Amino acid sequence: MAAGLSPRQAVHWNRRFEQARTEGPEAFFRAWHDLVKVSALQKVKKTGDHSTFNVLSQELEGLYRTHCQ
Repeated sequence: MAAGLSPRQAVHWNRRFEQARTEGPEAFFRAWHDLVKVSALQKVKKTGDHSTFNVLSQELEGLYRTHCQ
């Protein structure tokens, strides 16, 4: 799992990815998408810079709409 996660967070995301793996590619992408967004939000809390999160969020949503719907 990604560096910087607490043990509790690692358990949560491992469980989430394992469940998504059994549900198929769209569910796995959604779990990955959520992890990236949560990580970006945590960075916003630390830095106060919302611009990176906003751009990232728009790009991820575009990828999801293009490839998973």
